[in-house]
Amino acid sequence: MEKEIVFSKRFLRHIDKLTEYLLNEWNERVVLEMFSKLDKRINDIRKNPSLGQPSVKFTGVRSLLVKPYQRIYYREKKNVITILALIDNRKNHQKNPYK
Repeated sequence: MEKEIVFSKRFLRHIDKLTEYLLNEWNERVVLEMFSKLDKRINDIRKNPSLGQPSVKFTGVRSLLVKPYQRIYYREKKNVITILALIDNRKNHQKNPYK
């Protein structure tokens, strides 16, 4: 049975900032490609919640690469998967709250 997906406020803020950046620096095609890859990875998580790498710092939190430099963090509880954050791995790793 596929699980329900819920997006955290933090994740939604990250998406807003990333979309704004991509639209300003690139173009709409790049934004659509990013959302396509993100949607695929979220569907992968929905189908197989244990797919991602477990967090060392937080019990129950997992992460999965979206692109070589973007990682999605999520948590599964009962029948709900909460998408917690989308982190850019190129930035300062010390600011990543999940590492």
